[in-house]
Amino acid sequence: MSSAKPVPYSHSLERLGPILESTGARQGWLKSELPLVLAVSGGSDSMALLWLFNSLWPGRLVVAHLNHGIRGESADMDQEFVAREAARLGLRFVTEKVSVPSMLMRGESLEDGARRVRYSFLERAHAREGAWGVALAHTSDDCVETFFMNLIRGSGARGLAGMPETRGPFFRPLLSFSKSYLVELLQYHGATWREDPTNSDDTFTRNRVRNRLIPFLREEFNPRISEAVLGVIGDMAVLRRDEERTQAALLPRLKLDVPLASYACRQDDLRKLDEVDLPRFVRGAGALLGLRTLARRRTVELCRLVSKSRRWCFQWQGDMFVLCDSRIVAWVSPAILSGCEARVPEHLLLSGESGSFDWGGWLFSWSRECATESIYGTMEAILPDCGGVEVLPLSAVEGGRAVEAPDWSRPFFPAIRSGNALWIPYWEGNRTCGALPAGIRVSVTAPATFSEKRGE
Repeated sequence: MSSAKPVPYSHSLERLGPILESTGARQGWLKSELPLVLAVSGGSDSMALLWLFNSLWPGRLVVAHLNHGIRGESADMDQEFVAREAARLGLRFVTEKVSVPSMLMRGESLEDGARRVRYSFLERAHAREGAWGVALAHTSDDCVETFFMNLIRGSGARGLAGMPETRGPFFRPLLSFSKSYLVELLQYHGATWREDPTNSDDTFTRNRVRNRLIPFLREEFNPRISEAVLGVIGDMAVLRRDEERTQAALLPRLKLDVPLASYACRQDDLRKLDEVDLPRFVRGAGALLGLRTLARRRTVELCRLVSKSRRWCFQWQGDMFVLCDSRIVAWVSPAILSGCEARVPEHLLLSGESGSFDWGGWLFSWSRECATESIYGTMEAILPDCGGVEVLPLSAVEGGRAVEAPDWSRPFFPAIRSGNALWIPYWEGNRTCGALPAGIRVSVTAPATFSEKRGE
């Protein structure tokens, strides 16, 4: 869609140039010599993003478009439209076509799944292109809609503080503009865009907020409701910064490195936090791991479990559980556990002077050496050389050995037996035991965690 109009100063390049320059300096991309990836769907907001950067930023641009495979022929036409516009402007174009409905995780809505898949595509484009970052076309209207969506869900300060200007590789240069302004901008300059028919589909929560709730509030209560909400968002941003400072202090300090867990800490440490800092910690852990923000009632539920119970399981989302056992609270992905299948005991002959072997994703290396005593460490030990070892799951160790290992971990954590010596990696404290006629040094590397795999 397009229609040329005389361009007033309010929509001119003369006015917009300094605004974009100030935004670029604040966000950090202004003088970058690396390319910028622009996320372009073909709608008015993203086409305004493309027009502005192509008109005002002298650096290299890459246009990225994902066909979600949701709207059939209409989505294919969007993809072709964006490809044509990129070619017309002489810009590099990267695209993928997927089927989001077939990629949904258990319990995931189409909205959430589309967002997850889209951001994953943009992260790959950012890495492949060696870009400074990825520009998203969110506007002030998106901030207002997100505020109401999070308010309805019972979000805390983090969710009510609007969309951050930058996060990871993503930046949002259009947050100071409204959707209506950007449409006018395109019209004044004769630029084109496509309308997404799903924007009128009130099946989606965001569309109901946009098409029903905000117009109702504007008509019945406050014709300047958007401006009022943006003011509240500014106030909440101050609270969010305070919360993020708390999280930045707590999360590293309380972290307990537990193999197979994306994050872990001691329950007793969490119980020392007050009613303000415990919810902040929970929200910070979710943000650290890139998880969906919990609704307020679920945050309250998780905090109650931390404070009142010793053994429990809490499903954060389809691919992440929070488990508490042996006074350890751990964020654990079922996908990681399924990739580290519970194993039966194995007897392995160790021939030669050194070697390695894999057991359920745990990578062991060993070497023969002269030693005077057995040494049991966290991830390395010197054991008697009996020509071979038995590797068995911790759950198969007779009596379970008095270690703090949570029950969920025992089928997946190894124990090593060599003769009468038994070593339990990670849970074993540093100790020595008995003289050796000959020794074998064994070290182990744990499998990658959920968060590490997300970063691949």
